[in-house]
Amino acid sequence: MPEDIIKEIEKGRKEVSAGEEKTVDFGFYLLLDRIGSIKSDLQKQISDLQQQMMEVKEDLRQEIKQEVNGLRQEIKQEVNGLHQEMKQENNSLRQEMKQEINGVRQEIKQEIDTLRQELKDDIRHIDGKLNNVIWAAIGTFFAVLVGAAGIVVAIYYTAPK
Repeated sequence: MPEDIIKEIEKGRKEVSAGEEKTVDFGFYLLLDRIGSIKSDLQKQISDLQQQMMEVKEDLRQEIKQEVNGLRQEIKQEVNGLHQEMKQENNSLRQEMKQEINGVRQEIKQEIDTLRQELKDDIRHIDGKLNNVIWAAIGTFFAVLVGAAGIVVAIYYTAPK
């Protein structure tokens, strides 16, 4: 049916442009007027729809932009939070390590002090034994000396004169 209308319109245009004065059906003019107004209405609706689409597109763009900015902010806050947690954890571990090192240092110092004391005690003990050996040697020396003197005296008094 639209093809018939288009053909009729073309035929009417040809007749008018050829200068033929024929009686043109009044319905034809009404049809052309109606088609023109429908065309105009459709163009206006298309224009309105395009404008609405542009507005919706801009609204969506703004919403997406706001959403992206919100997500950026959330991510930034999350990263900052993680950074703070890591910093606190790092400080905590550093403190624990310092305490552990100080504890080990104290244990080593106590162990060294204990070993020094044991060494001093061993040296005193060895010195004591050395003193005992020296005194025993001195005693033995004097005993041998006294014994030898006794032998010399005995020989001197028992020897013929």
